[in-house]
Amino acid sequence: MNVQTSKGLRITILVYTIYSVLYGLIHVVSPETVGAKDPAIERILGAAVLAFALGAGLAYLERAWDRVKIMVLVQAAWMILYTITMAWGLLVGGITADAWIPTIIGAVFAVLLTTLYIREERIKR
Repeated sequence: MNVQTSKGLRITILVYTIYSVLYGLIHVVSPETVGAKDPAIERILGAAVLAFALGAGLAYLERAWDRVKIMVLVQAAWMILYTITMAWGLLVGGITADAWIPTIIGAVFAVLLTTLYIREERIKR
């Protein structure tokens, strides 16, 4: 069964990919810009985000839902965990308050990716 992904999911993945590439590059290239307490850890975070962006970019290029669904699920799980850990760090004071914006963006992507994954799964059954 070679069912195609929806346009809404493809647009979401494209926007997510672009955002992740920019976010990851900033953390790798210039961790001081994001107010890093430990530049090495920020660079590791940036590298991880770039790896997830690569996966999302490959998922965007593929149209068959059977080949994309695992990557969408991984991206949704990553954004859920990212949002939880960022919010936790912000609330306990381990991360500067400037990080609320990317945390909120992460929450939006977590909800979007999870919702679209569930919707695609229901439609494709």
